[in-house]
Amino acid sequence: MADASLFEAWSPVTQDFGLVRGDHAEVADAYAAMFAGEPPLRRRNLAGGLAEAFEALAPLTHAKSRRLFLATPCGWTAFFQNGTQGSDPFLIMLRLAQRLGTIAMRVCCTPTGARWPGVIWEVYAPPQLGGDAYGYRRSIAASNDGGRWVFSESGERFAFERPECYALARKRDRFTRPMLLDYLRAFGIPELDDDLFLVSPATPAILFHDATRDRRLPEYSLEEVKRGLPWQRGA
Repeated sequence: MADASLFEAWSPVTQDFGLVRGDHAEVADAYAAMFAGEPPLRRRNLAGGLAEAFEALAPLTHAKSRRLFLATPCGWTAFFQNGTQGSDPFLIMLRLAQRLGTIAMRVCCTPTGARWPGVIWEVYAPPQLGGDAYGYRRSIAASNDGGRWVFSESGERFAFERPECYALARKRDRFTRPMLLDYLRAFGIPELDDDLFLVSPATPAILFHDATRDRRLPEYSLEEVKRGLPWQRGA
């Protein structure tokens, strides 16, 4: 693994992100095509390493005006947005899965000590790959919803799942980080750490920036978000 984990350091951006099966340049091209009729997106390649790629997401904002696509060594493309509460990848993953005829995921796993911890895994796929008419394939979630733990699952279970855990007494134990990592390995995705991402001249990170969103909502540094925004502190 790389020195200090940038993946962990960039939480909350990285605690809720997307994965799409496919070449990252092709996935980025498909994303650009989806938004071709909207305000122009600034696109640039970043080849200086993972730190440069994540830093290009700053500042963070509820508007999520910056979107990043990263190559991986396992045939998947990682997707991040500069949101203050995570990358919120659901809609874009759902649309890319349909457009590319492939599988996409939402991977949510809060760090240790999170105020509202949770582990969520959603899989999106077109009907020919097992998805329903809306593009959903599978969803499992165990999370602390305002002080109360909730568990939910929907869609057809995969053969590698551990359904016996879904009946455990404590809802927080029904779907855990180790279980999530096991499920991801079934798709060839290794540990969630810096080594998952490839950023180099051969596989540059691809950043899209919608500058029209920047003036709509306040912007924050990563450090400000980590300290807690005023509404999170009850101010």
